[in-house]
Amino acid sequence: MPLTVPIRLLLCALATAAALLAWAWASAGPAGEAATASKSARGFTVATKTFKMSRPNDKRRLVVRCPGRTIPLGGGMKTSPPMSADGEGVYPHSYERLGVQSGWHITTVVYDPSPGSTRTRRVTLQVVCTRKLGKMTPPHVIKDVKPGQVKTAVARCPGRRHLIGGGFQRTNWVSRGGNYATEARMVSSKRWRVTGSAFGGFGGELVSIGYCQRSSRPLLKTVTGSASLDRGETATAVSRKCPRRRRLVFGGFSSSPAGALLIGPGTLRRNGSFAVTAHNRFGPAATLRAHGYCLKR
Repeated sequence: MPLTVPIRLLLCALATAAALLAWAWASAGPAGEAATASKSARGFTVATKTFKMSRPNDKRRLVVRCPGRTIPLGGGMKTSPPMSADGEGVYPHSYERLGVQSGWHITTVVYDPSPGSTRTRRVTLQVVCTRKLGKMTPPHVIKDVKPGQVKTAVARCPGRRHLIGGGFQRTNWVSRGGNYATEARMVSSKRWRVTGSAFGGFGGELVSIGYCQRSSRPLLKTVTGSASLDRGETATAVSRKCPRRRRLVFGGFSSSPAGALLIGPGTLRRNGSFAVTAHNRFGPAATLRAHGYCLKR
């Protein structure tokens, strides 16, 4: 007997719900919760994925991917609960765009100055996605950083290309030592600079990455904000909001003096500002700056 129209509609609805459930389960994977996405004006989407971390010095490679056929720009991370006053929290070892995998990658580490009572934290990765993007050129510059040194790596856009953002890779610090980034930001429309230092018994590599697009003129407007913190303190710097008709697509940070701060989460905020949290482990008193990069919509 032929199915009536209401029954057909019911079966279609059930099939659609089952497909969506299967997609969410596949997206979650063994390491985190299902990715979610929220649309914004003019085709930009912010996708997120949440993970849990709780063991001191635990390092994990975390990835969030853009939905459908959208293409990644920049990203960030936030944690819940936020960083503690003594610096306990989850910190980035890298901020990196994944072109082929269409996502954003952060390698994270859990730092706790008093292990044994480490709190479990939810780490939410963010990535800004869009539908149209020109060919990306990603220059990389590598420096080796030994304990007690401060090194700077500058990635430069070639030819008629300008930065659409940037990132860094390969810092490796844990509570007993290693190298850490103290700056990752745009210093001109064609140069992305990363500065790092190292402490304890070992150092490591520091990589500056520029993400460059062909353009006859600079692509980004920069918004900044700052915070001051004494040795042993934790604080957050928040940039101004992006100007009208521009969208926050990348973030960066800097600190002065260069070696004082361990830089924690950099977060893309809904109001178009960028926030960075840091802990002053080494002193003296220091200034933390958040740098937001705004692209024309």
